[in-house]
Amino acid sequence: MLVDDEIDIIGLFTEVLKMNGINARPFTNPEEALKDFEQNHASYNLVISDIRMTPISGIEFIKRLRKIDSSIKVILMTAFEIEGNQLREIHTDEFFNKPIKMNDLVQIVKKYVS
Repeated sequence: MLVDDEIDIIGLFTEVLKMNGINARPFTNPEEALKDFEQNHASYNLVISDIRMTPISGIEFIKRLRKIDSSIKVILMTAFEIEGNQLREIHTDEFFNKPIKMNDLVQIVKKYVS
């Protein structure tokens, strides 16, 4: 699952991952992504989420995901500076800053999907 409220980022990341044999289900609305995750969480092994989104933040989004499935792997991303205590609120498996080189994105994701 790929969640970012920027449609350009979602489109680019989804296409790059697809070209590298990785299927990503894209969402631009974290609330819609949560509804899908509630119904289909067994089909996901990784969630990549932006931190700054509306109508809920990536931090809140991940907290809600963890209530549904505490074992889901999570990668957070941001284009902004974040305070250290923001990430301490939740467990993440990986974190990266945007922009990211597409090869780096693929390598990070490949660590978590087979």
